[in-house]
Amino acid sequence: WYQRRVRVRVRKQWYQRRVRGVQRNFISLFCTFPNCSYEQALELFLRAEQLAPAVSLSNSYLTGKACFRLGRKTEAKRFLEQALDCHAVTKEDQIVLEEAKRFYNSSF
Repeated sequence: WYQRRVRVRVRKQWYQRRVRGVQRNFISLFCTFPNCSYEQALELFLRAEQLAPAVSLSNSYLTGKACFRLGRKTEAKRFLEQALDCHAVTKEDQIVLEEAKRFYNSSF
C-alpha cells in the first residue's frame, strides 16, 4: 500500500515538472518583450534602482546605457562605473560585465 502511494506521487511530480517545462518553452517561443522608448525604459530602471540600490549588475548597466542614449553622459558614466564595480556571480553576470566594459571603453 505504501509503495503504490509513493509511485503515484512520483509520477505526479514528474508530470507536473514536464508540464512546467512545456509552459516555459511555449512562453519563450510566443512571447515578446514590450516595445518602449528610452525614456520609459530609464524610468523603469530608476524605479528598480530605488527599490534595491546597487544590487543588480544588469540593472546598473542598462540604466547607464539608457542614460547615454538620452544624452545624460554624466549619469551614464556613474551607473556604468557602478556596474563595473560589481562582482559577477553567475555566467549571465559575467556576460553583462563584459558588455559593460566594452560599452564603457567605447563610449568614454
